[in-house]
Amino acid sequence: MDPTLFKDTTVSRGFNYHYYYSPAKDAKSTIVFHHGFPSASRDWRFAATYFQERGYGVLVPDMLGYGGTAKPVDPASYEGSGIARDIIDILDAEKLDKVIAIGHDWGSRAVSKLATWFPERVLAYAFFALPYTPPNPVNDYEEFLKISKEKYGYELYGYWEFFAAADAEKVIFDHFDAFIALFHPSDPDVWVTKLAPLGALRKTLTSDYSAPRPAYWSEEDNKLFKETFRKDGFEAPLAWYRVQTSGFSAKDDAKVPKSDYYPPASSPIFFGAARYDRICLPSIGVDLFESDAFKDHNVTVKEYDGDHWLILSHADQINRDLEAWITGL
Repeated sequence: MDPTLFKDTTVSRGFNYHYYYSPAKDAKSTIVFHHGFPSASRDWRFAATYFQERGYGVLVPDMLGYGGTAKPVDPASYEGSGIARDIIDILDAEKLDKVIAIGHDWGSRAVSKLATWFPERVLAYAFFALPYTPPNPVNDYEEFLKISKEKYGYELYGYWEFFAAADAEKVIFDHFDAFIALFHPSDPDVWVTKLAPLGALRKTLTSDYSAPRPAYWSEEDNKLFKETFRKDGFEAPLAWYRVQTSGFSAKDDAKVPKSDYYPPASSPIFFGAARYDRICLPSIGVDLFESDAFKDHNVTVKEYDGDHWLILSHADQINRDLEAWITGL
């Protein structure tokens, strides 16, 4: 990604956003890529380069809390309606009307909120690892853990409890190599026992877990990750979790009328499932998009032989599939 193409704008909520932007050529569509945790716009570098070279408009923000973007630590700042408003403000700053919105991990949640609050600004939606997330005004965290353990044999989001703890950032930095090794695993199955269940993440970090790097995670990636987060910290990124566990997200979702719970049927959807993701299980997305809520939608589902970080490990395949899907819109 050409460093000269990064820009800054102040959105209506007063936050500065840092983002990569290359305008479209020959009337092609603009694609907005949203990253997740723990990441930055760089995670989409392969896709950004690929589509930019083909004349598509490419916009990749450092999401709130990351990179060159503002880093508020108040969880309320990360409510879905606010994040969606921020993205629309960036589109307005670049005089972009309708875009294709693509997300990975928490970036998929941001794309979901665009569908909830500003569907008129999105031509089509793509979700990787984490599927579309409808509003949830109840959001009972403990009940979800109970249900997921009964259904899958372990709590899928038990690690959120650690991320909500006051000492989470300190523990991460005290055991930084263990954190990186766990969140970019060479063996995806370790998430079943060492990350997902209640209490597992703290125990894994404090025991200084170590493992070889996966093929997609280079020494340069490791170095940049350490430099970036040692400088920027984790308090702001952790707020993406704390807005959920604190109840702010549920209160925000309670404002949504049920008629707006799902994207318009006129908007095509792409779902890229990660076969070896042990938290964002492929079956969750597949079942969702096969449900009655999406019976009138045009949904394309692709499954990749990768773990949660499929946008890094399978970038070439994903880029080709996305281009074929976009060409057919």
